[in-house]
Amino acid sequence: MKRAAASILLAGLLLGCRSETPEAQVRAAFEACRTAVEAGDAAAATAPLDGAFRGPDGLDRASSRSFLQATFRQQRVGVTVLRSVLTERNGEILQEVDLVLTGKSGALLPEEASHREFHLRWRKVSGTWRLVELRTADGN
Repeated sequence: MKRAAASILLAGLLLGCRSETPEAQVRAAFEACRTAVEAGDAAAATAPLDGAFRGPDGLDRASSRSFLQATFRQQRVGVTVLRSVLTERNGEILQEVDLVLTGKSGALLPEEASHREFHLRWRKVSGTWRLVELRTADGN
């Protein structure tokens, strides 16, 4: 009985000590954002954005959340990831993603779909990976 309890405790400690790679942590944060967008949850979608976040057209964290809230009031959004490549450089992770974004008004097929390419820059802040920059492939 004691031996089984000790084995369970040891296994729990080893699992608790195992840390995910930075790339795995960023992938998980990105997936949480994607899931939140599809669920129409602007707060959860913008949760990983750093306070100094900068996006296309000068969007900051607060304006990104407002933009998403307005979008979600009008339609559901689908996100399909076609490609995601992560590169670690100078303590940051750069992520290139190709997405298909769909707008749905409740119909079975998307009314609108567009292919988009983005470059994301992630930085670890207080033990958590935060999105500090998002720009389109054309530099905006």
